[in-house]
Amino acid sequence: MLNKQAYSDYLVKKKRSDKLATERLGLLDKFNTLLSRNEVEVEITENDIFEFTKPNNNEYSAVKIQKANEFILDYSAFIKDECLNPLADLIDDYYRKFFVKTAKSFVAQRKNDILPVPSNFKVNEKYLIGLTNDEFVRAFEELQQIVIAIYEDIEKSPFQWGYPDFLITEGYYNRVMDILFEFVFNASYNDGVLTVDTKKFFASKGVKRHKKVELMIAGFENFGFLFNGFNKKSESFRVSFLDNPHVMAVLNVYTNEIDTSLPDWAWGTPRHSLSYRYMEDPSTQQYESVFLAEMDYASDKFREIQYWLHDEVAKYGFYLDPKSPKSLQFRKGSKEFFLVAEKVPNGLYGGKGIYAKVSFLKAFETQPDKMKAFCERFSHVFCLEDKGKCCHENKCMFRMRFTFEGVSYLRCGLKNFIFDDVDLDDVKAILEMFVIENKLKRCSV
Repeated sequence: MLNKQAYSDYLVKKKRSDKLATERLGLLDKFNTLLSRNEVEVEITENDIFEFTKPNNNEYSAVKIQKANEFILDYSAFIKDECLNPLADLIDDYYRKFFVKTAKSFVAQRKNDILPVPSNFKVNEKYLIGLTNDEFVRAFEELQQIVIAIYEDIEKSPFQWGYPDFLITEGYYNRVMDILFEFVFNASYNDGVLTVDTKKFFASKGVKRHKKVELMIAGFENFGFLFNGFNKKSESFRVSFLDNPHVMAVLNVYTNEIDTSLPDWAWGTPRHSLSYRYMEDPSTQQYESVFLAEMDYASDKFREIQYWLHDEVAKYGFYLDPKSPKSLQFRKGSKEFFLVAEKVPNGLYGGKGIYAKVSFLKAFETQPDKMKAFCERFSHVFCLEDKGKCCHENKCMFRMRFTFEGVSYLRCGLKNFIFDDVDLDDVKAILEMFVIENKLKRCSV
């Protein structure tokens, strides 16, 4: 069992805020409760730590997991501050393996996100910069294979590449592409060589968030990149790839097409995974490159829905917002079309499957017969047997009120209406009511 009084004294000694101290002591009580299930005094094991910090699949579990891990590590620091203790060694060993496992997991996912380039894809002529189409495609393939090989090496020994050995959020594991992109963002390009402004490079967000960047540089050198003059005190340094200078040409044009007005997390998986869609000749594409790039990662079911929805919304004057391709949001000026998306494990709506999020208020009164049939189809969404209530009285800005068949209903706009596990026919039905709700008119041909 953990020593609450001694740990409380430690928190005071370290001048932790009252709020943080209360939170940490509350977590200590929860951990002790978990340990007490054994009913006998036993040594704490790695499994106890895992059980205490494992995901529990609720909406905000990521925050709770982070706090639980921070508490365990802080308790280890407390032990070390007092005296040598086997428990501290156990915790340190557990987290060393935890950090390795986490790094390998993120790296494996990023490697798998790199989708093969079609051998015959036609490159947008403005990106060829003196290369033939075949030279560009081969160099793009080689760049992908280099990054994949780097990821495979990182999987073997992530700490040798400087991957985090401390608690940090997901973005900090995107070291490879962050550094490669920042070479280009802070450089001038000429004939297969990037001349990087050293001061700007090290001051950039994509570099500053990472520790031990020199280990990344050493790793890149082992995979064919050449660095001349790399030093924090230098005015500039040069980056090239001797085996095939075309690789640097491709990296340069690919990176310079990134919309840096968006935060890097909004660039999406395709952009961080060297998707060829951004380099493809638009005359060969049925839809926008950002849309096709996202669809390359979609399930067949979701792709079918989105292709149909893309064509259908255009009939009402709505088009994909290029600044929110990940959420596949269609807009018409300031108006948004309803959202259809695939669930992300441990995300806001959790699990797997396809969901739609739509608001309905007016249609209950303007088209009651159609709305009744619609509610019967999705009875688990509308739950009309429950009038609802608001737990925030008059302070909730998301409150939704509607009247149906003489009954007043109250809903939270953040939660309703979420249509789970939808298919194409469901989306068609939702669209029909969405058009009625918003009085949408088809565009004249």
